[in-house]
Amino acid sequence: MKKDTNPIDKNGFSERFFEELTKEYDKANTFADKQKELKHKHTQSTLR
Repeated sequence: MKKDTNPIDKNGFSERFFEELTKEYDKANTFADKQKELKHKHTQSTLR
């Protein structure tokens, strides 16, 4: 009996799809935080 490695839910999405989506969401949040930090640093340096 073959084990199903990518089970599909009732809407047709696999678990792997949601795992990849979560990873991309986390990457986007990290990138946004870095951008905010750089913008803050730039603002601070221009005020001096």
